[in-house]
Amino acid sequence: MKKFGLVRDIDDLEQKAVLDGWEIDANDYHKKGSDFVFLSKQEISVAFNTFNGRFFITNNETKNFIGTDQSISLKKEEWYKGILKIVYKEIPERFKTKKKSSASS
Repeated sequence: MKKFGLVRDIDDLEQKAVLDGWEIDANDYHKKGSDFVFLSKQEISVAFNTFNGRFFITNNETKNFIGTDQSISLKKEEWYKGILKIVYKEIPERFKTKKKSSASS
């Protein structure tokens, strides 16, 4: 199972977002020193905080809140996994904690 956790730098994030078909608005980040960049694709928008790695998802049509980077119920949704791939780098296998076997010798 893929685990994410390393926040992408802004250039990497912008490149990943564009390649995946997202529109990105980083004007305030570049011009005003804001911590936020905004991603938009079809019916959802994502406000991503580049400082702490948190993000918030809303529905573009209804403006309803959908979830955050902490939304456990969305982790199996393909579109949510796509957001994770854009904003975070995958944790390399060697850094993942491995469960120890409980078998006795």
